[in-house]
Amino acid sequence: MGSYSGGGGDSSGDDDSQDGETTNNHSQSGLNDYTGDDGNDDSGSDSESGAGGGPPVGPGGSTGGGGGGGGVVTEPPEGDDSGDDGGEDEESEEQEDEGQPESPDVEEPDVEEPEDDVDESDDTEDDDQEDEDDDQEEDEEEEEVLLLVQEVDPLSAMSWCVQPVMKRVEECYGEEIDFFYKPAPVREFEDPEQAKQKWMECSEDMGMPVDPSFWDNDPPESTELVNKAFEAAIQQGQGTDYIRAMWQRSVAAGRNINDEEVLAELAEDLGLDRERFEEDLEEVELETGDRDELPSTFMQLDVRPASWNGRVRYSDFSTEFTFQGIPEEEPQELQGFVEEHGAVATPEVMEVYGIRREEAEQRLRNLDGVSSFEIGGEGFWY
Repeated sequence: MGSYSGGGGDSSGDDDSQDGETTNNHSQSGLNDYTGDDGNDDSGSDSESGAGGGPPVGPGGSTGGGGGGGGVVTEPPEGDDSGDDGGEDEESEEQEDEGQPESPDVEEPDVEEPEDDVDESDDTEDDDQEDEDDDQEEDEEEEEVLLLVQEVDPLSAMSWCVQPVMKRVEECYGEEIDFFYKPAPVREFEDPEQAKQKWMECSEDMGMPVDPSFWDNDPPESTELVNKAFEAAIQQGQGTDYIRAMWQRSVAAGRNINDEEVLAELAEDLGLDRERFEEDLEEVELETGDRDELPSTFMQLDVRPASWNGRVRYSDFSTEFTFQGIPEEEPQELQGFVEEHGAVATPEVMEVYGIRREEAEQRLRNLDGVSSFEIGGEGFWY
């Protein structure tokens, strides 16, 4: 269980979906081979066949002298177009006179290197689909954990008296919820006697230790200072332990905690950085607004939200969880419960494990390394 900081209700956590990187393999095929003079010149072979293998064609289709004897070639008369290959005959005659055919230079064409046509759409679509699947899985995991926020303050006797119920909710549904305490808006006390009467009623109805004499000895005018101290403890991640310690000293023991030195010493006893605590005590800002009755409890569920003002019962929560299809779990062993939440009051053990006072006290005394002390006539175990 953590403590809720500020006015948000940010539990969730942190939407780390990560965007997958699309990696495409841009491969290229090799160039087509374009060959020039490779020593086997086909053009040279053609010239040789014209010089020694077959006679050039003369006018009217007649042939000249044959073979290697270097026969005379009769040129067509000027203006006679009947010889289609006159240019070729002259070239062949020149090659025969020189006795060595020349291979024409073949210039390789400038060819732009072709690029493979890679269809990137398939890879991109696959990566996008994987990202969507990952995001959906993360969203589903976040939706599986429900948010439970309770606004309280250190001088609310009812907020202290419902602690047995809240501990049972934590134990039986802790895997399904993120539970945070949040400072309620500042309250003013215009009538200390009326505030004292409410404390007495809570003690009679709830069975938790309450000392209403708190209101007989210079009571505070508002919850401004103690709420700032609560928020300063939240800044160091110790809000839950700190609010319980303030309840034990103020509501249960009846001691006035509306003093900066007292609040700083309490923070130091819990292992908080005192210097930082005192700085935050001066700088934190508190929420304003009215609340009907404390604690003010809100639970964000998948189907519908649920909220209560004032006293809450375990059945209020279990009914909502059953409607959500969330099963109730068994609480951990008593030894682990005390080690995790101590100091715990006997009524808290009674509620969590559904046992009577005599059995609760007997089981607590049998635990290894567990001691007790009394506040307001009630036993606390740690």
